[in-house]
Amino acid sequence: MMKFIYDSLETVKKLKHPTKKDFINITIAIFVAVILSSILFVLYDTVFTWLYKWFYNMMQ
Repeated sequence: MMKFIYDSLETVKKLKHPTKKDFINITIAIFVAVILSSILFVLYDTVFTWLYKWFYNMMQ
């Protein structure tokens, strides 16, 4: 069990931590992805709502 703990600690020491520039780039990429997915969601919602209303009015 102790061997596992020491191996884990050695592995953690070898990890490369992100730089400030990497952190900023990842944050910007996440914001862009959230904004684009939000726009896509609104677009799909608008189109499907319009299709539903058109179909509903056609059936009356």
